[in-house]
Amino acid sequence: MSFDLFVFERREDIRTSEDVIRFLEIFTKYSENKDYNSLLGCSDIISAWSRKMFEKFPPLNGKHTLPNKLAFVEENYLADYSFGKYGVYCSFSPSVAEEALNYIISILDEYNIGMYNLQNYGAIYGKDIEILKYKTESTEDMFSDWNNIQMSVQTIDSIERGTSHCNNAFITVWFEKNGKSEKNYIQCTPNYEKKGFMKNIFNKRNKNIIKGYLFEIMKEDELYQIEVENKNNLTKLMKSWCVNRKEPDISSYKKIL
Repeated sequence: MSFDLFVFERREDIRTSEDVIRFLEIFTKYSENKDYNSLLGCSDIISAWSRKMFEKFPPLNGKHTLPNKLAFVEENYLADYSFGKYGVYCSFSPSVAEEALNYIISILDEYNIGMYNLQNYGAIYGKDIEILKYKTESTEDMFSDWNNIQMSVQTIDSIERGTSHCNNAFITVWFEKNGKSEKNYIQCTPNYEKKGFMKNIFNKRNKNIIKGYLFEIMKEDELYQIEVENKNNLTKLMKSWCVNRKEPDISSYKKIL
């Protein structure tokens, strides 16, 4: 079993962890019109970074293999590379995993690249890359991708997660950059229907009755809120902020803090 890392050029369209994950999905379809064993067709940054890597972790195969040097290299230092125009999928021997990881981290800024450690969900490295994080009523702060957040939105009104404004389900989402959480964030919770005492006794329910969803956004130290009619609209709002990094128009929102 190999130790796999995905290295990518830090470009304008790679701003967030969502961008990295999306780029990895596209890259691993191997649909580029190029030889993935060759640096031909790679960007200058990817080419320069790769040649630096060859000095310490020579390619196991492909056009850049140097047979006359392989005899002097320990076998576990040989690496398998798949070269795209703006990214490289790298496979190392597990015996040099820590060394390879630390070496790449040490030259990230020098070559303006980022890296995703595929063995560790959410371990994305690179200056100014915004890392998507979230928490709920039952989880601690954690890395996430949009798919996980969307699944959490779909179950937010279940009785297993919450039943009232005092015992509510919620989702809070924010980005972290260079190890620090950004001040702006979004969050949502169901707008539960209030239940009277007698109503609770005579009307046992196996699901919540809600009047909509409360969506909130923190901007410049001020918190704004709006009631969203249905889960579909709530999902669109949250996806736009998480994936497209588009701020909602808050002109109709109520300022609550």
